[in-house]
Amino acid sequence: MTTAAISLDEIKKRHAALSRTIKRRNTLEYVVGGIAAAFLLVMSVIAFLAAHAVVDWLMAAGFATLALGMVIVGLHIFRKSTRVGADMEASGMEHLKRRLEHERDLLRSAWLWYVGPIVPGFVLSYLGYWMANPERPIFVLVPGGLTFAFLVFVVILNRRAARQIETEIRSLRNGDLAHQQVL
Repeated sequence: MTTAAISLDEIKKRHAALSRTIKRRNTLEYVVGGIAAAFLLVMSVIAFLAAHAVVDWLMAAGFATLALGMVIVGLHIFRKSTRVGADMEASGMEHLKRRLEHERDLLRSAWLWYVGPIVPGFVLSYLGYWMANPERPIFVLVPGGLTFAFLVFVVILNRRAARQIETEIRSLRNGDLAHQQVL
């Protein structure tokens, strides 16, 4: 069974599609994260101004920590996406593979840089609510469990996307090997 080499036009199409996908995903992250962070920051200020007890301060700190976590995530996305520039020494195929590998690695480690920074804010908020209402733990356990399930779902989605990118990288490697066999 022989495979055909991937043409330069195909490489350009795949590169353009990857760039569009990344730009669309990052724009969505910036908009949604920015709105959520602004909302949480306002909630934090309101909670701090209305605080009368330690639990109030704890919940307000949770909102502020969540907002900070979202800003950290947004900055990480910006920093990592702007670092991937044109590699003048790499061929079109090599450049595309490097970009795909970069995206795969980011998605694989999303639990650390994407989920990790927001977990402390959730913990503080839920802990504060539980301390304020210890007789009703269900009001913390249900949203806490749902939040945990959602964060696990986010990690699973990112891992799945990383596997899809790995398949694309293998496809490029096979095409590259076929190209080398022809030469």
